[in-house]
Amino acid sequence: MDAVSMKLWETEQDLADDQAASILLVDDEPSNIKLLERTLQPCGRYRLVATTEPRRVVELCQEHCFDLIILDLNMPCLDGFQVMSLLRQQVLDSLPPILVVTAQHDQEYRVRALQEGAADFVTKPFHVEELLARVGNLVKVRLYQKRMQALNQALEAGVRERTEELFRSRQMIRDLAAHHEKIREAERTRIAREIHDEFGQYLTALRMDTAMLNIRYGAGNPELKQHLASMKETIDTTIGVVRNLAAALRPGALDMGLVSAAEWLLAGFEERTGTPYRLHAPQEDLSLDNERATAAFRILQEALTNITRYAQANQVSVAIELADAVLVMRVEDDGIGFDPAAVRDRKTFGLLGIRERTLIFGGESSIDSCPGAGTILRIRIPLQAQGN
Repeated sequence: MDAVSMKLWETEQDLADDQAASILLVDDEPSNIKLLERTLQPCGRYRLVATTEPRRVVELCQEHCFDLIILDLNMPCLDGFQVMSLLRQQVLDSLPPILVVTAQHDQEYRVRALQEGAADFVTKPFHVEELLARVGNLVKVRLYQKRMQALNQALEAGVRERTEELFRSRQMIRDLAAHHEKIREAERTRIAREIHDEFGQYLTALRMDTAMLNIRYGAGNPELKQHLASMKETIDTTIGVVRNLAAALRPGALDMGLVSAAEWLLAGFEERTGTPYRLHAPQEDLSLDNERATAAFRILQEALTNITRYAQANQVSVAIELADAVLVMRVEDDGIGFDPAAVRDRKTFGLLGIRERTLIFGGESSIDSCPGAGTILRIRIPLQAQGN
């Protein structure tokens, strides 16, 4: 049995163990009070509270949780109609049903009592069986309503608990994802540095040895000279591959800031695809921490990858700015566009990754697009961690 089911079961048990109804008797004549008590007490299912002072009814209702009020109409100082009016004004949320018991037989009184909020009406002298039947019906309805209210409250509490647990779990997953992303970026940086430094040094040394061989032996051996030239060309190509690989893992431009890294990324994009770009960004350093700068760079990288694969764009525009301690980036293309709802249903990991990268920092992302109208990606990343 899960937590919500257990809470509902415990609530049902509590209600089942406490089925005695509490009834307030209100009549200015003590003899009428005694008659009502003698009528109701033999049932053994009612807890009775009585008062001959109608001005105490509101106070008693605020002190006790009654399931029924049996009320006389003709009382000095404060009649039953005035009592019902006060109850509606001051005990609205927990107002129990009211059974009017009065000597007034006029239809006018009955109608007015019902209009003032009475649930039922009995005239004096009453038949005991009729009074017990009416009291029993009203009490059953009241107890059923209380039971349903308690079960609903228990269910709502369980739903709130489940919702809070779900939010906590999601936040833990995002925190774990942020931790893994930080570790992954650190590992990328380390590998990129080792590739650049170690492989770069070995390849540079090999290139220098090839040049020295060419100087010493190439002049007298045309075949060797040609072979050494081919080796030098292969080494140069390998050096370029190593540099590109290191840059893909961790571009050195990121060490100079997000704007420099974006310029480097967009220049490479234009060189590969032939699609021109426009970059609108401040000249000065944005003063971002490494995690946020890297996240924004990766988002831009993913956006350009999607544009290359799907957009068929003729131009790309990127805007980066800081506004009210929030990093704002906008990536727009004039390509063929798409239906965001259809893409959302396919749960593409690229767009999901963009969304999660912003949520890690308490930010947000949005994509505006439609077929034939291009695409606009907007992201907002706060510079300070957002409270939950």
